[in-house]
Amino acid sequence: MILVAGLLTVAGPASAQTPPPEPSVDTVEDIVVVARRSGAPVWRVRNGDATVILVGSVASVPVDTPWQPEALEAAVAQADAVILSQTARMRWDDYFRFRRARARLPAGTTTADYLPTDLQTRLAALEQTYRRDYATRGLVWIAEDLIGSRFRYPPGFGPAADDVVRAAASRFRKPVDEVGRLDGRHLDDAVSGPGEAQLACLTAAITAMEAGADGFRALGLAWTRREVPAVLSNPIEQVSDACNWSADQTLRVEGRAQWSEAVAKALLLDGTTVVVAPISLVAEPAGLLDQMEDRGLQVSGPDWKAE
Repeated sequence: MILVAGLLTVAGPASAQTPPPEPSVDTVEDIVVVARRSGAPVWRVRNGDATVILVGSVASVPVDTPWQPEALEAAVAQADAVILSQTARMRWDDYFRFRRARARLPAGTTTADYLPTDLQTRLAALEQTYRRDYATRGLVWIAEDLIGSRFRYPPGFGPAADDVVRAAASRFRKPVDEVGRLDGRHLDDAVSGPGEAQLACLTAAITAMEAGADGFRALGLAWTRREVPAVLSNPIEQVSDACNWSADQTLRVEGRAQWSEAVAKALLLDGTTVVVAPISLVAEPAGLLDQMEDRGLQVSGPDWKAE
């Protein structure tokens, strides 16, 4: 779900099937209206003849979330291009070095040496619940074990917005641009020992575990109600954001810079581009929406700033 150190992408053979006919949509505004019918938070950004339809995605969409992915598919069918998220790359020897480095804390130390007292107490409660001993484990390793192995949402999960748009782009043969490639061979924060980013990841993971299934339900409802500040403050969204790219601050900064550059380029091209980006990256302070607003561009869509 999250906390993936490196993602290996393999291109399959192109489909020989003829794509189905595209739904009839007359104007850019019609495409925006169709996209918004999905229930996902959607913003329209204009710069002259360039229009970006920006979709704020969440990594885990509960299967009982009331949204309409087919509306996003219809919007993609009439768009000119699609922009999706990054992948990370890493050599196998770097991957195993990374795994070894984050599995254990430095010799002679325990989690109590790095965690505030209240957080250590909360972690101890989870250790007792799951019969685990995390005392000498790395902070990100603990977070991955909690969220990846112990956390469950019984109803399961449905398709995320980026999966829906990627499949639709292939179906309708739209050009797809992935926002750069993060170089996972230099995970400095992740292999140098516990630091601020790793502590933030573990804190978010513990909070998400405490929220339980109710956190997932609340996330899905806030997302489809377009209550963006509520989505950003949800423990499930926060752990997804804090632990993404293995809590490495270098990759975090680099990834955000690549997104800013990709959206800026899309706003220089005539036509309509559908962009699907993590909602935290889209709506956080100084995020993509703030950046475009600061440039004086026309941004319309759900309110994203907390009062």
